[in-house]
Amino acid sequence: MIDYTGLECPICGEKFTAQDDIVVCPECGAPYHRACYLREGKCAFADKHGTAEAWQPPKKEAAQENAEAQSKDEKRCPRCGKSNSSQALFCDHCGLPLSGGQAAPPAYTASGGFPPFQGVPPQAPTGGPQNGPASPQGPFQSPFGAAPFFLDPMGGVNPNDQIDGAPVNDIAKLVQTNTAYYLPTFFNLRRYRRNRFNFCAFLCSGGWMLYRKQYKTGAIVTASMLLLFILEIYFTGLSQPIITNMLIQAGASPGTAVTMEQYMQAMQGLYSLPWTDMLILIIPFLCSLGRLIIMFIIGFTGNKMYCKHCVQKVLRIRESTGVPDEQALQLQQQGGVNTALAVCMLVCYVILMCIPQLMI
Repeated sequence: MIDYTGLECPICGEKFTAQDDIVVCPECGAPYHRACYLREGKCAFADKHGTAEAWQPPKKEAAQENAEAQSKDEKRCPRCGKSNSSQALFCDHCGLPLSGGQAAPPAYTASGGFPPFQGVPPQAPTGGPQNGPASPQGPFQSPFGAAPFFLDPMGGVNPNDQIDGAPVNDIAKLVQTNTAYYLPTFFNLRRYRRNRFNFCAFLCSGGWMLYRKQYKTGAIVTASMLLLFILEIYFTGLSQPIITNMLIQAGASPGTAVTMEQYMQAMQGLYSLPWTDMLILIIPFLCSLGRLIIMFIIGFTGNKMYCKHCVQKVLRIRESTGVPDEQALQLQQQGGVNTALAVCMLVCYVILMCIPQLMI
Protein backbone atom coordinates (compact mmCIF):
# COMPACT_ATOMS: atom_id res chain seq x y z
CA MET A 1 0.00 0.00 0.00
CA ILE A 2 1.31 3.43 -0.93
CA ASP A 3 1.75 5.99 1.83
CA TYR A 4 0.33 9.27 0.52
CA THR A 5 1.45 11.34 3.51
CA GLY A 6 3.35 14.40 2.25
CA LEU A 7 2.03 14.20 -1.33
CA GLU A 8 -0.06 17.06 -2.72
CA CYS A 9 -3.72 16.84 -3.65
CA PRO A 10 -3.96 17.57 -7.42
CA ILE A 11 -7.08 19.71 -6.87
CA CYS A 12 -6.43 21.87 -3.79
CA GLY A 13 -2.64 21.55 -3.75
CA GLU A 14 -2.47 20.89 0.00
CA LYS A 15 -0.27 18.08 1.32
CA PHE A 16 -1.89 14.99 2.75
CA THR A 17 -1.60 14.22 6.45
CA ALA A 18 -2.14 10.97 8.30
CA GLN A 19 -5.59 12.15 9.46
CA ASP A 20 -6.96 13.12 6.01
CA ASP A 21 -9.78 11.14 4.36
CA ILE A 22 -8.13 10.14 1.08
CA VAL A 23 -9.71 8.56 -1.98
CA VAL A 24 -7.93 7.45 -5.16
CA CYS A 25 -8.91 7.41 -8.80
CA PRO A 26 -9.83 3.84 -9.87
CA GLU A 27 -8.17 4.42 -13.26
CA CYS A 28 -4.75 5.95 -12.49
CA GLY A 29 -4.62 5.81 -8.67
CA ALA A 30 -4.21 9.58 -8.16
CA PRO A 31 -4.97 10.51 -4.50
CA TYR A 32 -7.50 13.22 -3.53
CA HIS A 33 -9.18 14.59 -0.46
CA ARG A 34 -12.64 13.03 -0.43
CA ALA A 35 -14.26 16.49 -0.33
CA CYS A 36 -12.12 17.71 -3.25
CA TYR A 37 -12.96 14.67 -5.39
CA LEU A 38 -16.71 14.97 -4.67
CA ARG A 39 -16.63 18.69 -5.45
CA GLU A 40 -14.75 18.19 -8.74
CA GLY A 41 -16.71 15.08 -9.70
CA LYS A 42 -13.91 13.53 -11.72
CA CYS A 43 -10.17 12.81 -11.76
CA ALA A 44 -7.95 15.77 -12.58
CA PHE A 45 -6.02 13.48 -14.97
CA ALA A 46 -9.12 12.06 -16.71
CA ASP A 47 -8.04 13.37 -20.12
CA LYS A 48 -4.60 11.76 -19.68
CA HIS A 49 -5.67 8.28 -18.64
CA GLY A 50 -3.87 5.61 -20.60
CA THR A 51 -0.98 7.90 -21.55
CA ALA A 52 2.49 8.43 -20.12
CA GLU A 53 1.38 11.78 -18.68
CA ALA A 54 -1.13 10.18 -16.31
CA TRP A 55 -0.47 10.29 -12.59
CA GLN A 56 2.33 7.98 -11.49
CA PRO A 57 3.00 6.67 -7.97
CA PRO A 58 6.25 7.81 -6.32
CA LYS A 59 9.32 5.98 -7.63
CA LYS A 60 11.18 5.94 -4.31
CA GLU A 61 11.04 2.44 -2.86
CA ALA A 62 11.52 1.39 0.71
CA ALA A 63 14.81 -0.33 -0.05
CA GLN A 64 16.24 2.89 -1.45
CA GLU A 65 15.06 4.83 1.58
CA ASN A 66 16.69 2.35 3.92
CA ALA A 67 19.91 2.49 1.93
CA GLU A 68 19.99 6.29 2.10
CA ALA A 69 19.27 6.27 5.82
CA GLN A 70 21.98 3.72 6.37
CA SER A 71 24.49 5.64 4.26
CA LYS A 72 24.15 8.62 6.61
CA ASP A 73 25.52 6.52 9.48
CA GLU A 74 28.34 4.75 7.62
CA LYS A 75 31.03 5.19 4.99
CA ARG A 76 31.45 2.58 2.30
CA CYS A 77 35.01 2.04 1.14
CA PRO A 78 35.26 2.70 -2.63
CA ARG A 79 38.13 0.22 -2.89
CA CYS A 80 36.93 -2.93 -1.14
CA GLY A 81 33.25 -2.11 -0.42
CA LYS A 82 33.57 -2.52 3.37
CA SER A 83 31.08 -0.53 5.47
CA ASN A 84 32.78 1.69 8.06
CA SER A 85 31.66 4.06 10.77
CA SER A 86 30.79 7.59 9.66
CA GLN A 87 33.61 8.86 11.90
CA ALA A 88 36.23 6.50 10.43
CA LEU A 89 39.20 8.12 8.69
CA PHE A 90 40.52 4.84 7.21
CA CYS A 91 38.85 1.67 5.98
CA ASP A 92 38.91 -1.06 8.65
CA HIS A 93 39.59 -3.70 5.98
CA CYS A 94 42.13 -2.26 3.52
CA GLY A 95 43.29 0.96 5.19
CA LEU A 96 42.16 3.29 2.37
CA PRO A 97 41.77 6.94 3.56
CA LEU A 98 38.04 7.78 3.72
CA SER A 99 38.41 11.52 4.29
CA GLY A 100 39.22 14.25 1.80
CA GLY A 101 38.33 14.71 -1.84
CA GLN A 102 40.54 11.98 -3.22
CA ALA A 103 39.37 10.13 -6.30
CA ALA A 104 38.32 6.58 -5.54
CA PRO A 105 40.48 3.89 -7.10
CA PRO A 106 38.88 1.06 -9.07
CA ALA A 107 37.48 -1.71 -6.90
CA TYR A 108 38.81 -5.24 -6.95
CA THR A 109 36.86 -7.77 -8.98
CA ALA A 110 35.95 -11.25 -7.84
CA SER A 111 39.04 -12.64 -9.57
CA GLY A 112 41.30 -10.41 -7.47
CA GLY A 113 42.23 -7.95 -10.25
CA PHE A 114 41.04 -4.54 -11.35
CA PRO A 115 38.21 -3.92 -13.82
CA PRO A 116 39.08 -3.34 -17.49
CA PHE A 117 40.05 0.09 -18.74
CA GLN A 118 37.11 2.44 -19.10
CA GLY A 119 36.11 3.02 -22.69
CA VAL A 120 38.11 0.08 -24.08
CA PRO A 121 36.21 -2.17 -26.49
CA PRO A 122 36.06 -5.89 -25.67
CA GLN A 123 39.02 -7.75 -27.10
CA ALA A 124 38.80 -10.85 -29.22
CA PRO A 125 41.30 -13.68 -28.68
CA THR A 126 43.40 -12.25 -31.50
CA GLY A 127 43.59 -8.86 -29.80
CA GLY A 128 41.10 -6.95 -31.98
CA PRO A 129 37.64 -5.67 -31.01
CA GLN A 130 34.81 -8.16 -31.25
CA ASN A 131 32.15 -5.85 -32.65
CA GLY A 132 31.91 -2.37 -34.07
CA PRO A 133 34.46 -0.19 -35.82
CA ALA A 134 38.02 0.11 -34.64
CA SER A 135 38.70 2.74 -32.03
CA PRO A 136 40.00 6.00 -33.51
CA GLN A 137 43.71 6.55 -33.17
CA GLY A 138 45.80 9.62 -33.59
CA PRO A 139 49.56 9.77 -33.96
CA PHE A 140 49.91 10.26 -30.18
CA GLN A 141 46.94 8.20 -28.94
CA SER A 142 46.95 4.77 -27.36
CA PRO A 143 44.97 2.15 -29.32
CA PHE A 144 43.59 0.77 -26.05
CA GLY A 145 42.33 4.02 -24.51
CA ALA A 146 43.57 5.75 -21.39
CA ALA A 147 44.99 3.63 -18.58
CA PRO A 148 43.36 4.06 -15.15
CA PHE A 149 46.22 5.66 -13.22
CA PHE A 150 45.60 5.77 -9.48
CA LEU A 151 47.53 5.56 -6.24
CA ASP A 152 47.09 2.36 -4.26
CA PRO A 153 47.43 3.38 -0.58
CA MET A 154 48.61 -0.14 0.26
CA GLY A 155 51.40 -0.04 -2.33
CA GLY A 156 50.25 -3.34 -3.82
CA VAL A 157 50.44 -5.19 -0.49
CA ASN A 158 47.50 -7.41 0.48
CA PRO A 159 45.84 -5.84 3.56
CA ASN A 160 45.17 -9.33 4.95
CA ASP A 161 48.89 -10.20 5.06
CA GLN A 162 50.95 -9.91 8.22
CA ILE A 163 54.38 -8.46 8.96
CA ASP A 164 55.98 -10.10 12.01
CA GLY A 165 52.52 -10.97 13.34
CA ALA A 166 51.01 -7.50 12.82
CA PRO A 167 48.22 -7.14 10.21
CA VAL A 168 49.16 -4.95 7.27
CA ASN A 169 45.91 -2.99 7.46
CA ASP A 170 46.66 -2.08 11.11
CA ILE A 171 50.16 -0.97 10.15
CA ALA A 172 48.61 1.20 7.42
CA LYS A 173 46.34 2.83 10.00
CA LEU A 174 49.38 3.56 12.16
CA VAL A 175 51.62 4.90 9.37
CA GLN A 176 48.75 6.96 7.83
CA THR A 177 50.91 9.14 5.55
CA ASN A 178 52.94 7.80 2.60
CA THR A 179 51.72 4.24 3.13
CA ALA A 180 52.30 3.53 -0.56
CA TYR A 181 56.06 3.75 0.14
CA TYR A 182 56.38 2.26 3.61
CA LEU A 183 54.08 -0.78 3.35
CA PRO A 184 55.85 -2.44 0.37
CA THR A 185 59.19 -1.46 1.92
CA PHE A 186 58.27 -3.18 5.20
CA PHE A 187 56.88 -6.19 3.35
CA ASN A 188 59.99 -6.66 1.19
CA LEU A 189 62.22 -6.07 4.19
CA ARG A 190 60.63 -8.85 6.25
CA ARG A 191 59.69 -11.27 3.50
CA TYR A 192 62.67 -10.98 1.11
CA ARG A 193 65.29 -9.22 3.32
CA ARG A 194 65.57 -6.40 0.80
CA ASN A 195 66.20 -2.99 2.31
CA ARG A 196 65.86 0.44 0.74
CA PHE A 197 67.91 3.55 1.42
CA ASN A 198 65.67 6.23 2.96
CA PHE A 199 66.91 9.53 1.55
CA CYS A 200 64.65 11.60 3.82
CA ALA A 201 66.01 9.79 6.89
CA PHE A 202 69.55 10.41 5.58
CA LEU A 203 69.02 14.16 5.24
CA CYS A 204 67.01 14.77 8.42
CA SER A 205 68.17 11.87 10.64
CA GLY A 206 66.86 12.59 14.15
CA GLY A 207 64.33 15.10 12.85
CA TRP A 208 62.83 12.45 10.58
CA MET A 209 62.56 10.00 13.47
CA LEU A 210 60.82 12.58 15.67
CA TYR A 211 58.52 13.45 12.75
CA ARG A 212 57.57 9.76 12.53
CA LYS A 213 56.95 9.68 16.32
CA GLN A 214 59.97 7.53 17.15
CA TYR A 215 60.58 9.84 20.07
CA LYS A 216 63.06 7.81 22.13
CA THR A 217 65.48 6.92 19.34
CA GLY A 218 64.90 10.24 17.61
CA ALA A 219 65.80 12.19 20.75
CA ILE A 220 69.06 10.25 21.15
CA VAL A 221 70.07 10.77 17.51
CA THR A 222 69.09 14.45 17.58
CA ALA A 223 71.03 15.05 20.79
CA SER A 224 74.10 13.30 19.34
CA MET A 225 73.95 15.35 16.14
CA LEU A 226 73.47 18.56 18.13
CA LEU A 227 76.41 17.78 20.41
CA LEU A 228 78.71 17.09 17.45
CA PHE A 229 77.56 20.29 15.76
CA ILE A 230 78.20 22.40 18.88
CA LEU A 231 81.66 20.84 19.34
CA GLU A 232 82.43 21.53 15.69
CA ILE A 233 81.47 25.20 16.01
CA TYR A 234 83.37 25.60 19.29
CA PHE A 235 86.62 24.05 18.11
CA THR A 236 86.35 25.81 14.75
CA GLY A 237 86.40 29.09 16.66
CA LEU A 238 89.43 27.93 18.66
CA SER A 239 91.28 26.89 15.51
CA GLN A 240 90.96 30.27 13.77
CA PRO A 241 93.81 31.99 15.70
CA ILE A 242 96.06 28.96 15.11
CA ILE A 243 95.43 28.98 11.36
CA THR A 244 95.91 32.77 11.20
CA ASN A 245 99.24 32.53 13.04
CA MET A 246 100.43 29.76 10.66
CA LEU A 247 99.61 31.89 7.60
CA ILE A 248 101.39 34.92 9.06
CA GLN A 249 104.50 32.82 9.68
CA ALA A 250 104.29 31.67 6.04
CA GLY A 251 104.48 35.31 4.89
CA ALA A 252 100.80 36.06 4.35
CA SER A 253 99.42 39.37 5.56
CA PRO A 254 95.87 40.01 6.85
CA GLY A 255 93.49 41.38 4.24
CA THR A 256 95.37 39.93 1.26
CA ALA A 257 94.80 36.74 -0.69
CA VAL A 258 96.91 33.73 0.29
CA THR A 259 99.07 32.37 -2.52
CA MET A 260 99.52 28.67 -3.14
CA GLU A 261 103.18 28.90 -2.10
CA GLN A 262 102.23 30.51 1.20
CA TYR A 263 99.53 27.93 1.75
CA MET A 264 101.91 25.01 1.16
CA GLN A 265 104.48 26.58 3.50
CA ALA A 266 101.80 26.92 6.19
CA MET A 267 100.88 23.24 5.77
CA GLN A 268 104.53 22.29 6.28
CA GLY A 269 104.53 24.21 9.54
CA LEU A 270 101.55 22.13 10.65
CA TYR A 271 103.82 19.28 11.71
CA SER A 272 105.74 21.54 14.08
CA LEU A 273 102.64 22.52 16.08
CA PRO A 274 102.08 21.24 19.63
CA TRP A 275 99.79 18.21 19.89
CA THR A 276 97.12 20.29 21.63
CA ASP A 277 96.92 22.66 18.66
CA MET A 278 96.89 19.70 16.29
CA LEU A 279 93.95 18.21 18.21
CA ILE A 280 92.05 21.50 18.06
CA LEU A 281 92.49 21.56 14.29
CA ILE A 282 91.42 17.92 13.85
CA ILE A 283 88.33 17.89 16.14
CA PRO A 284 86.08 19.97 13.79
CA PHE A 285 86.84 17.54 10.95
CA LEU A 286 86.12 14.53 13.19
CA CYS A 287 82.81 16.06 14.34
CA SER A 288 81.74 16.70 10.76
CA LEU A 289 82.74 13.16 9.79
CA GLY A 290 80.82 11.75 12.77
CA ARG A 291 77.64 13.57 11.75
CA LEU A 292 77.99 12.29 8.19
CA ILE A 293 78.43 8.72 9.45
CA ILE A 294 75.30 9.00 11.61
CA MET A 295 73.34 10.31 8.61
CA PHE A 296 74.37 7.34 6.48
CA ILE A 297 73.55 4.89 9.29
CA ILE A 298 70.06 6.35 9.70
CA GLY A 299 69.58 6.40 5.93
CA PHE A 300 70.40 2.69 5.61
CA THR A 301 68.64 1.50 8.80
CA GLY A 302 65.79 4.02 9.05
CA ASN A 303 63.22 1.78 7.35
CA LYS A 304 64.19 -1.18 9.53
CA MET A 305 63.85 0.83 12.73
CA TYR A 306 60.54 2.35 11.63
CA CYS A 307 59.18 -1.08 10.66
CA LYS A 308 60.14 -2.48 14.06
CA HIS A 309 58.59 0.55 15.76
CA CYS A 310 55.28 0.16 13.87
CA VAL A 311 55.03 -3.61 14.42
CA GLN A 312 55.72 -3.33 18.15
CA LYS A 313 53.20 -0.52 18.58
CA VAL A 314 50.48 -2.38 16.63
CA LEU A 315 51.00 -5.57 18.66
CA ARG A 316 51.01 -3.58 21.90
CA ILE A 317 47.71 -1.88 21.00
CA ARG A 318 46.11 -5.18 20.00
CA GLU A 319 47.17 -6.71 23.32
CA SER A 320 45.84 -3.78 25.34
CA THR A 321 42.30 -3.99 23.94
CA GLY A 322 40.29 -6.45 21.89
CA VAL A 323 37.62 -3.95 20.79
CA PRO A 324 38.14 -3.08 17.08
CA ASP A 325 36.83 0.48 17.46
CA GLU A 326 39.14 1.13 20.40
CA GLN A 327 42.08 -0.32 18.47
CA ALA A 328 41.33 1.90 15.47
CA LEU A 329 41.11 4.96 17.74
CA GLN A 330 44.46 4.23 19.40
CA LEU A 331 46.12 3.56 16.04
CA GLN A 332 44.80 6.89 14.80
CA GLN A 333 46.02 8.79 17.87
CA GLN A 334 49.42 7.13 18.30
CA GLY A 335 50.23 6.89 14.59
CA GLY A 336 50.76 9.36 11.80
CA VAL A 337 53.31 12.16 11.91
CA ASN A 338 54.10 15.10 14.19
CA THR A 339 54.09 18.07 11.83
CA ALA A 340 54.35 20.71 14.58
CA LEU A 341 57.52 19.13 15.93
CA ALA A 342 58.98 18.95 12.43
CA VAL A 343 58.40 22.69 11.92
CA CYS A 344 60.06 23.46 15.27
CA MET A 345 63.04 21.30 14.31
CA LEU A 346 63.36 23.15 11.01
CA VAL A 347 63.33 26.55 12.74
CA CYS A 348 65.97 25.39 15.24
CA TYR A 349 68.11 24.06 12.39
CA VAL A 350 68.01 27.41 10.58
CA ILE A 351 68.99 29.21 13.80
CA LEU A 352 71.92 26.84 14.37
CA MET A 353 73.11 27.37 10.81
CA CYS A 354 73.19 31.13 11.43
CA ILE A 355 75.30 30.87 14.60
CA PRO A 356 78.66 30.40 12.80
CA GLN A 357 77.95 33.46 10.65
CA LEU A 358 77.26 35.55 13.75
CA MET A 359 80.52 34.44 15.36
CA ILE A 360 82.66 35.65 12.44
